[in-house]
Amino acid sequence: MIFAPILLLVCVTAELIITESGWKSLEKQQNRDLFFRILQSYFTGKGVEMAAPEGDGGLQPEELSGAQVVAEALRGQNLRYMFGIVGIPVIEIAMAAQAAGIKYIGMRNEQAACYAASAVGYLTGRPGICLTVSGPGLLHTLGGMANANMNCWPLVVLAGSSDRNQETMGAFQEFPQVEACRLYSKFSSRPNSLEAIPAIIEKAVRSSMYGRPGACYVDIPGDMVTSKIRSELLRTVPCCLRAPVAMAEPQVVKEAALIIKSAKRPLVIVGKGAAYSRAEDNIKKLINLCGLPFLPTPMGKGVVPDNHHNCVSAARSRALQNADVILLLGARLNWILHFGHPPRFRADVKIIQVDLCAEELGNNVKPVAALLGDVNAVVEQLLECFRINPWTYASNSEWWLRLKEKMKDNEEESKVNRQNC
Repeated sequence: MIFAPILLLVCVTAELIITESGWKSLEKQQNRDLFFRILQSYFTGKGVEMAAPEGDGGLQPEELSGAQVVAEALRGQNLRYMFGIVGIPVIEIAMAAQAAGIKYIGMRNEQAACYAASAVGYLTGRPGICLTVSGPGLLHTLGGMANANMNCWPLVVLAGSSDRNQETMGAFQEFPQVEACRLYSKFSSRPNSLEAIPAIIEKAVRSSMYGRPGACYVDIPGDMVTSKIRSELLRTVPCCLRAPVAMAEPQVVKEAALIIKSAKRPLVIVGKGAAYSRAEDNIKKLINLCGLPFLPTPMGKGVVPDNHHNCVSAARSRALQNADVILLLGARLNWILHFGHPPRFRADVKIIQVDLCAEELGNNVKPVAALLGDVNAVVEQLLECFRINPWTYASNSEWWLRLKEKMKDNEEESKVNRQNC
């Protein structure tokens, strides 16, 4: 009767596999006890009561690695694109990000990865992610971070760093990364636990978009990447909303409209902030409704097409030097616009400045009207003023004739130069 014990052992093993997920569970004392209780039940004919772990309804709590926590936090903030170069200790983060549905694009250089991530932020309004290794990997991103910060493009940089218990001991590629990134970012932080990661990442994403957009940095210690945590211990952090849309003070908007109406040589300058706020429809309506000449900055090109009949790019110098009232839409009076100073501008020019950053208002030239708010929303406010009290700048004015004359001369000169090349 040798087959009876063998059959008994097969049955017992099968029941163990079904109930406790295989022989590996025998490593735990409580499961070994369960095995012998099952064995005893076959000899006694009595069933075995399966005791569920306390408080979980019989389900084992899910364990997540630090890499998974980071990836899920990023995906929870609706970030979709990650650029970078993987290596120790961030390989697992890239893999977890892909598993979470984030598209990972491998690059050849961290600086290029940072530029690409910031460009995604500018185009989508939600930050791209740049993932790098510690030390030199992060140092290569600083140029991209500075560029994103100065150009107001939302960006989140993640970099691995030395293990927490090796800090100041000369760990592999150890570097004061959080401190270094503070010079080139709006927010720089290192979570002190796995539980803190979702909240830190949410704040980084929110800070990169709210107010003046820019770069943010999150430092991930190497030992955190592979550490484990039960999912029930993580606090759910909701996805941050798009940046609130601010509107300018209504009375100042009315004053600005009156100043535009009083202008003899008006000019609209369309900047990068107009493109970022997706103000193309309202700006086109304003220009068409009021018949105003406009000039795009390099990053403002395309908000209103260059072939629009009111575009005066071909007479840029004359427009800037002679305009008496300038409506500045999301553009800074920096080197691109010659700081708003003579001889490129009239000394008595009146600037109506629209910007979402209060610190930018009045920079280099004091405006006659400072409209703090989202460019698209403020232009809508101006449109409302001109709809209530319609006004159109005369197309046969001396200003328009001078601009068109200069445009024609420059276009003919350019044509001749092309033919002689």
